[in-house]
Amino acid sequence: MFRKILVTVILLSSVLVFSTQFKRSVEDKIVIEPGGNAVITRTEYVPSSDLAKVYIQHSEALSDREVSDEVFNNFYDEISKGYFFLYSSVPGFVDRDIDISIDKGGNYKSVITMKISGLITQSKEFPGSYEFSRKNFSEEKIMLKYFEDLIDGKAFETAFLGSSKNSLVTTKTTTIVLPEESEIFELLSPHGEKPLKDWSLDLGGGTKFKASLDYDKNTISLKEEITTGGGSPDNLMKPDNEEIMAKLRDYGAFTIVFKSPKTRALTEPKPYLFKEDYSGSWSFYVSHTFSNEFSYQTLTVEPGLTVSLTFGASLLWEHEWKKISWWNYKYVLKKFQTTVSFSPSLTPFIEVSSGAAITKNWTKNITTKTKWITFWVSCVPVALVMEVKFDANAEAGISGVIGFNASTTLSANTTLTVKYQNGWSKSVFYSANYSGLQFDANAKVNAWAKGSLPLTLSAYVYYVAGPFVQFVPWIKGETNASAGSATQVGYKVTAGFDVNGGVHMAGWLKDLCDGLPSVSYTFWNKSWTIANSTITF
Repeated sequence: MFRKILVTVILLSSVLVFSTQFKRSVEDKIVIEPGGNAVITRTEYVPSSDLAKVYIQHSEALSDREVSDEVFNNFYDEISKGYFFLYSSVPGFVDRDIDISIDKGGNYKSVITMKISGLITQSKEFPGSYEFSRKNFSEEKIMLKYFEDLIDGKAFETAFLGSSKNSLVTTKTTTIVLPEESEIFELLSPHGEKPLKDWSLDLGGGTKFKASLDYDKNTISLKEEITTGGGSPDNLMKPDNEEIMAKLRDYGAFTIVFKSPKTRALTEPKPYLFKEDYSGSWSFYVSHTFSNEFSYQTLTVEPGLTVSLTFGASLLWEHEWKKISWWNYKYVLKKFQTTVSFSPSLTPFIEVSSGAAITKNWTKNITTKTKWITFWVSCVPVALVMEVKFDANAEAGISGVIGFNASTTLSANTTLTVKYQNGWSKSVFYSANYSGLQFDANAKVNAWAKGSLPLTLSAYVYYVAGPFVQFVPWIKGETNASAGSATQVGYKVTAGFDVNGGVHMAGWLKDLCDGLPSVSYTFWNKSWTIANSTITF
């Protein structure tokens, strides 16, 4: 289920502390013509909340000329796939068929008008009659893809919730109007069991489904309430979860048999072309120069960095289904993998002045650069933020009055992959080098100063789950008063990288990886002695 993208979200700081219930409502009206073509009007409403802000950010991305095509294609694919699971046909709509409004209070509303074909079939059990079905999975593959889509969607929803205290309640009303003068006379189950008009199931962790069906003459009404809880889906994850999987399959599934005097030639449904398991990739270009002056008594140390890099991140997970019995399967997350890649060009520098013997160290956060991304998964917009945080650390030890400065240019090409497959593992590719040197000193004194300039790169879904890397370029300058002649001082310049990071897990994704906590590694370290010589005053 490859999913592509676009941009956005807000960190739910208040959500992580207090219990919050988010709400949204969806109304589907499906008006079917005599030949099986239909018009679907989908109305979604999200009252003002942090969830509504995610929807609003996504709507802004749909209007952004630079990314609108990619955003719409992802949105169309996810929405149309959802209808295919329900009605075995893919609807069609274009961007002008979407009407989005946001009022002054921050309430979000969208109306999508779609056209779909092939919603009516001839009844084999009742010759001369017709059928309309919901969730009539004609192949095992389609049923399994439906399960994957549902579980993936809940994984992202629980990442949004951020805590088992929080929940999301979705109320959905579906009204199906059969062709004029139609009359319903039979209710069947698509999967061979006795027909139901009410359904309920509990996946555990606060995630529950309930629905009720009603019909009269030519109108069908299905009302649903779906609660997504932030806790672990314990019932779904049990080894003996056959009953839950069967209930998921049968939830809201029905076949209506009806007479229709006006129905003649029937249209064909449009199939959906399935992709493989989930993956997404993003990039973020950053160019920035910063420095920070640290002072203590007569000592001043100013480390700084000029940086240019493209930060790439990707997520991948593969599903596996273990067959338990006919139409019953156990969901297994076969592999979760995240990769961070970047090729920075860096020029770290450090300037020092001291009027006395002194030793000191400092640390400070400088600034943060972010890129917001939103994409649609299953039935909810997902927000991901790519972030590069800049810090400065410095330390120095001086035996007298001196000033010196040092700089060099470092570069690296690195790809860091962390994978969960029967446990955590990592793989690392990198190459690194340096070029150029500037060093100058004005006194023959023993002194050293080091500036380390951490870049923390992260790609977090809702700021809570995803890969992170701390990439630490550093430079150190040293002088030796006992080296060289009376007018010389020995000097040494060293520089390098320290790289560590990992993956932070949250929500259902963490639960499906056997509840494993976040993982971190030291990926690699590299250093060079760039110069070891003397300087003449």
